[in-house]
Amino acid sequence: MTRLAAGTSALALAALFVAMPARAQQRPPAPAAGQQDARPGMAVLDFDIGATIGQDPDDYQALRRGLASMTIGEIAVNPAVRVVERAQLQQILQEQNLGREGRVEANTIVQIGRLIGARYMVTGTLYDVRGSFRIDARLFDAETGQILRTQRVTGRLDDVFELVSQLATQLMRDANLPPLERRVQEERQRQGNPPTQAVMSYSRAVLYADRGDTNRAVEQYRAALTAFPNYTQARTDCNRLQQGACT
Repeated sequence: MTRLAAGTSALALAALFVAMPARAQQRPPAPAAGQQDARPGMAVLDFDIGATIGQDPDDYQALRRGLASMTIGEIAVNPAVRVVERAQLQQILQEQNLGREGRVEANTIVQIGRLIGARYMVTGTLYDVRGSFRIDARLFDAETGQILRTQRVTGRLDDVFELVSQLATQLMRDANLPPLERRVQEERQRQGNPPTQAVMSYSRAVLYADRGDTNRAVEQYRAALTAFPNYTQARTDCNRLQQGACT
């Protein structure tokens, strides 16, 4: 695979739904006026980096952010869960001076979950040895502080989006969320997945956005859309960063 080039902002406590590429949108019903959203909240922290051989370090810095963001998008399709926006999570980490070295210590995960009103917290670590790719994930219950389940998905870096989709499905099951409706599953299968080239461009866009380099971030979002024009999450995140940049 060609060597990759190196290399999110309104905050909200409300539910976030970010659809993945051209997949059936299934927006969670908004709570009635004056009513609190009773759905369990879930947040996904940026993944850590384990053993990696084969790519530039900045590629992995991009992937650790991009794959976490895509996991959020996949889980958000389920109307039974309230997904915490990545931008809100990053704001809390900065305000609380947490995760300064790119990692969040285990003893602070529950604290973060309570600060952002998330019942479930997800952490993960990615591994890549010359294209042999793996993600290890842990699902925390922020109310009890317990690790509910650990999960692992393995495959090839060339199939990275499928691995993210598998991981999101496992996490939803582990959180006792109802499965997606059959029609939604069929629509998702029919639309297919973005190629790895688009996933990498999306991940680099998230990295550049985190670094405050809006121009390069927009450039990479556009590259993701060029590789996969129906990449809805890339278009949504791009326009959130710079209104109208990816219309």
